[in-house]
Amino acid sequence: MSSILFEKKRADVNSIGVRFAAILISVCTMMYFINMPLMLGLAVNDLSLVESQVWLLGGFFLGGVALAAALSILFVRIAHWQRLIFISGFMSLLAFLLPVFISGFTFLLICQGLAGLFAGLGYAVAIACLGDTANPTRSYALALTCQTAAVAVVGYLLPQLVARGTTFNEALMAVAGFSFVAILLGTMMPRNGKGASLKSAMNTQKPGAVYLALFVLLLVFIGGSTVRNAIEPIASRLDFTSTEGGGVMIILALASGLGSLIAAFMGVRSGYAKPMAIALGLAATILVLGVFQLWPEQLNLIFAFCLVGGAWNFAAAYGMGLTAKLDSSGKYTPLIATIQIIGHVAGIAIVGSLVVGGSYVLPYMFAGIVWILALVLVIQIAKRNQKLLVANN
Repeated sequence: MSSILFEKKRADVNSIGVRFAAILISVCTMMYFINMPLMLGLAVNDLSLVESQVWLLGGFFLGGVALAAALSILFVRIAHWQRLIFISGFMSLLAFLLPVFISGFTFLLICQGLAGLFAGLGYAVAIACLGDTANPTRSYALALTCQTAAVAVVGYLLPQLVARGTTFNEALMAVAGFSFVAILLGTMMPRNGKGASLKSAMNTQKPGAVYLALFVLLLVFIGGSTVRNAIEPIASRLDFTSTEGGGVMIILALASGLGSLIAAFMGVRSGYAKPMAIALGLAATILVLGVFQLWPEQLNLIFAFCLVGGAWNFAAAYGMGLTAKLDSSGKYTPLIATIQIIGHVAGIAIVGSLVVGGSYVLPYMFAGIVWILALVLVIQIAKRNQKLLVANN
């Protein structure tokens, strides 16, 4: 059985089937993360949790994902990817299902951490696989598009799910189903990626440029998470989210997906620095206009937020692709997943600490500053590594 399941003919990482599988695995493994507001809301209703317990549930899962992705750089280039996906899917499936049958908050907390750890392992493999493709920017852009599409679908279904009385246990079983789908998709993955040897995995090359690119990507994600978590309360206060289908948040998710989809179509014909600089500059400019209240009408406000969402997702795709291109060994590409989680958590914390008296001026100013810093850094990275980037395109 093992030979049939795992030892099939080596798959081409650039084939449509492999890229399709890796993209869908990235969505399946992050389905709980994508639906986290819904999951935690259902947990509060069904389990009568206090605020500190809710934070622990979310923190354990996100911490598990970030830790797994960070640790995977030690073995992702020498391990069997299909087996890693199988282990990831099977163990996360168990971690999601066991709390359905065994009650207790401590047990649920442990399972959430394990679910995050194994889901993060599968996500790291998918990220590594997409980074090995000939055009990682396009691959990552399509993955971001699918993730934001999933957010929009959930946003549309959320009112119906709540009205129908969906329980937390039912939601856990649904997420466990996506883990099973990831297992099936794992059979389409290659056995390993480029540089799959102990020597390449343990090399001592100077990763300075890769780390700097990861820092730029962190700034992009922090700015995006800050803006998104500042938009949601405003939309709620302005009664945007009460409209049928989830209101403005669905529109914003679709706009973000459109930004990454445009990046997928554009590719890297214009390099990395120019598209990122234009997108981040546009997003920062719009935030400045918002700070000075130059978007007073609701229609204008929604349009401005859509531009910002599309711009930062567009820049994120190029930032992920830049990191993969600079990482010639492919050893550090799984850290993209860690950066994505850290950026998400940091954005939530920044909004919580910088909002003063219901004013979101400081979070927007912060997001604009980090995006401008990212813009400056990415230009320097592109200049210093021009030969490498041109040779790899």
